[in-house]
Amino acid sequence: MDIRFSVPQGVGDTGGEGGENVKELASLRDWLEDDDELRSAGARVESAYADRPGAMGDVLEWVGVACGAASLAIDVTHSVRAWWRSRGHDGEITFVVRGEDVDRIRGLLHDAGLSDGDSDRGGDGGRDGGSDRDGGASR
Repeated sequence: MDIRFSVPQGVGDTGGEGGENVKELASLRDWLEDDDELRSAGARVESAYADRPGAMGDVLEWVGVACGAASLAIDVTHSVRAWWRSRGHDGEITFVVRGEDVDRIRGLLHDAGLSDGDSDRGGDGGRDGGSDRDGGASR
């Protein structure tokens, strides 16, 4: 199972990681990387950067968490919910879920106030891989 979090294209100001939503995304990445429970359970936090028009340098495009099991993905959703509440719901973060038990994971993330990135694209919940933005190089 894979869960990716991103900020909408064109949101925030240009220039590196200067946009407020991009800063929120970087905060989420740091939060997930610092979560000892997720790390010890084997969750792998990934991120990708890409050029955006008008930006000076690469901009954080998405943060992903690779989970070996749906139960670990549920732990990720609890961690993201805690992070979201600690931030006072600042910024706009969307998510895309791929893998097993996607409806449950999507529901938990939606309940936390995050937006389903597949809903605007008519996604199927990721059961067959669906559409996904893989722009940029992983770091």
